Amino acid sequence: ITTSKMLETPPGYPFEDIEYEDIEVEEVVGRGTFGVVFKAKWKGKDVAIKTIESESERKAFVVELRQLSRVNHPNIVKLYGSCHNPVCLVMEYAEGGSLYNVPRGWPRKCLKASSF
Repeated sequence: ITTSKMLETPPGYPFEDIEYEDIEVEEVVGRGTFGVVFKAKWKGKDVAIKTIESESERKAFVVELRQLSRVNHPNIVKLYGSCHNPVCLVMEYAEGGSLYNVPRGWPRKCLKASSF
C-alpha cells in the first residue's frame, strides 16, 4: 500500500499526524470495516488503533477519516489522528466496542457512537 496517497484529504481537516512509535499497542479488540482494531496507549490515554489490511480497503479508510475529522461531539468517537507507516487511525477508545453489538431497545444516549 502506498502510504503517500493513503491520507489524501482536503486541507484544513483537524487531525494530527502521529508517529506509530509513540503508540503502545496493548491488545486486539476486534475487526473493523477495513482491518484489525487494537486497544493502545497514546499520550497516556486509552486509544483505539484501526488498521488497514489491503489496498481494496483504502476507500473505506479515507471515507472514515474524512467523516470523523469533520465532527466534534461528545457522543461520537473522537479522531485524534493518523499514522502513515503502518497506515492507521488513532481514535478515542470506546469501552464496549461497536454499537452494532448493543441489543435493540437499550438506551443509546449513554453510549458513544463507534464504527468498529
